[in-house]
Amino acid sequence: MLKFDELLFQKTKGQIGIPFEEAIEQLSSYEIDEKIFGNVIPLKQILFNKTEATNVIYSTVKNSWGKMDLFTQEMFRLSNIELQNVEKKLDAFFSSPTSKKLIFEHALMKNVFNFSHFIELVFGKKSNYSKSITKLNEIHLYKIGRKYFIHILYNQKPDFWRYLYAKKIYSIFLQTPLHTIQNPLDLMNQFKQLIQSFQTKNQVVTTMNKFIQKIDYKNPRSYLLKEFHLLNISLHFMGGKRHYKKINKLISDVIRTWKSGEWALTEKEQTLLSYILAIDGAKHFDTEKTIAHGKYLIMNDRLINHSIELLIEYGEILPNLKPEPQSLVKRYDKNYLEQVFFIVIDALVKNEQYFDVLQLMKEYEIASCTSIYDFLNAKVFDKDLLLKIEATVQRDIAYIVDHSPQHVLQSIEKWLKQYREIESPFYPIAKMTSQHVCNLLKALFATEQFELFEQLINIYIKYLILQEDFEDLRNFVSGFVQK
Repeated sequence: MLKFDELLFQKTKGQIGIPFEEAIEQLSSYEIDEKIFGNVIPLKQILFNKTEATNVIYSTVKNSWGKMDLFTQEMFRLSNIELQNVEKKLDAFFSSPTSKKLIFEHALMKNVFNFSHFIELVFGKKSNYSKSITKLNEIHLYKIGRKYFIHILYNQKPDFWRYLYAKKIYSIFLQTPLHTIQNPLDLMNQFKQLIQSFQTKNQVVTTMNKFIQKIDYKNPRSYLLKEFHLLNISLHFMGGKRHYKKINKLISDVIRTWKSGEWALTEKEQTLLSYILAIDGAKHFDTEKTIAHGKYLIMNDRLINHSIELLIEYGEILPNLKPEPQSLVKRYDKNYLEQVFFIVIDALVKNEQYFDVLQLMKEYEIASCTSIYDFLNAKVFDKDLLLKIEATVQRDIAYIVDHSPQHVLQSIEKWLKQYREIESPFYPIAKMTSQHVCNLLKALFATEQFELFEQLINIYIKYLILQEDFEDLRNFVSGFVQK
């Protein structure tokens, strides 16, 4: 155990909160309280030279996993290691003059060392079993300037060790230049995940916002600082009503700060910001804003092209259920692409840009569904394609109700009995589909696509009608005819 960690653990008896903060004050030669996440731990208690770091990691691993006992035996067994050869392999590995270096370099490359990494090094095979039932859980290692940051997570009093890890990360960022920290974005995301266990959602966003502001103040402009700004925006977007109100200002600041120069916003980053602004526009019934940013996302397939990177980096922001372009009846807000088409089409209809809606329907299956797309793009009128739309809706309902196309009639019967009831699990799907289909119907009527309009409205009345949406559609058609 690291000396400072051991003293802190003994003094607090594994408690966090006030006893933890008081113990840091007593054990540190000075007090730094940034009023963000409590007291700061001096770097001399956190960072080690290479020799010290190597020795600590090696001895910790060897003492915890380097011998056969009841606990390690069970861990090796669950890792599909033949137990009869384990002891010889362990002895051979730890007797090797390179073992210490191997463990250190592996930990530094991965920034973490757990039991599965140990299995890979000693036995030359990958294992999905990383859980440790010994005292040691895992070791984290990062290079900070010319020194090394080590934190060891133990299985006894896990909250203490997780909280201490968060406190160490916090202390490093407030005392060390950003460019000297290995994988700072990874460390910042770990900090966020760690404090989520100890703070409310509202407190986490407040803490992160103050923390990133302080880092911003202490460091010159850089790519990493820009990434922290974007992380802050994503936290506010997901942080509830109070924090959400600050989104537009935060985005304006980022666009102004990073509009040009070496670290100017990339198309991927602009796509993320446009997605947030489009959703915000729809939420506040700002049709111009929704259309402008929604079209930016759709044009040149920007959202599609950057979706994988955005999902990896900002997965909490983008709803990422698998898209269903072949379906018409669905929750359009469960997939980021379907969601964007839903809000853009709604805004275009409100703006009376009906031919723009028709163009989207002709260009993209996901704007409506495959069967409607196929009909609109057929070179000649095809009644079979028109009839296929109802089959699509029937199949959609069968999958929603029964997760199978085997019992279509029974599924439709159950759907028709329940989909209008607010408590029904089908209601949110029906409500969103009803709104979207009515928008499509308005565009089809306004652009004189009467064959498709008639077929779709018959399907709507038969399977999807919600009275409020239907009244609105009827008033639209009546008003449009009178014009």
